[in-house]
Amino acid sequence: MEVRAELDPRSPVIALAPLGAQVNIVGRRRKLVRVQVGPEQEGWAREEELISYDVKRRLEILTERAKVFTPQGELRAFDDLNVHLEPYRWSPTVYRMNADEGAELLHRKRVVRREEGDFTMPPDSPREDWYLVRLPTGVAGWVLASRTYSAIPIEVAQYAEGRRILAYFGLSPVTDDLTGESKQTWLWVQSPRERREYDFDRIRVFRWSNHRDAYQTIRLERGVEGYLPVIQLPQVESEKGTGPGFRLTVGREGRLEERTYVLLGQRVYLAKEGPAEAPPRIEERVALPEPMQVKPPSLSERLLTWLPSLF
Repeated sequence: MEVRAELDPRSPVIALAPLGAQVNIVGRRRKLVRVQVGPEQEGWAREEELISYDVKRRLEILTERAKVFTPQGELRAFDDLNVHLEPYRWSPTVYRMNADEGAELLHRKRVVRREEGDFTMPPDSPREDWYLVRLPTGVAGWVLASRTYSAIPIEVAQYAEGRRILAYFGLSPVTDDLTGESKQTWLWVQSPRERREYDFDRIRVFRWSNHRDAYQTIRLERGVEGYLPVIQLPQVESEKGTGPGFRLTVGREGRLEERTYVLLGQRVYLAKEGPAEAPPRIEERVALPEPMQVKPPSLSERLLTWLPSLF
């Protein structure tokens, strides 16, 4: 949070308060607050950038819950983007990303677009996609998926065909014979055009071709019902050989399957498949734990406490 010397938004920044830092409010003027950020330092900040102590505690709970998720690549904001405590547009804003600022993608959730405080809306109400992200500071939060884009290099992103790139990983580099540059082999999964409860419906792997001097597809699967996370594997052993690979979960005929793939030269092979456990999920709402109810002591317990004082 920027703290400025005067009310004028063009006045010099005198301090930068990191996310989660405690400040004291000593004055207000419309949508601005005068805050104390040090023993003898005061300035002006936007009120919308402050969060209450309760929101801070709930944010800590969300950040702890988010630790079970494996990063799925980096996403970036198209424009200034609010990061929310919960996946609702009216939920408290805990951070504001600048245009093109990055964060780790952790999870996707499709939720009913609710009015503030209304949790009684029917299941067939309009829905929207939200991403759980981890900021560079380590704090977790929710962003609208439609306001973000994948940070995969443009020389690969250009093949997206208008579909959203959800998760991506680099599997193994090759060398460009002409330039000597290292060219990564990229895996990505893409969201379906019509939003579904599953996360992705396409799996695609690109590898640099020295013959064509361009990236080419070496594996493409369409029409899958895939669920995050995608897990990158440094080494996969298979009947065809050993190499880097990845693992993911798909739905098939009402059950979940785990598939493991291996990259060997210019080919990607399905190495293993079998039953899968349900992927990790997270609740939409973040509530503070209920205060512990202390049971009053019984008469005998009170007597045991009181009697020794008589002697």
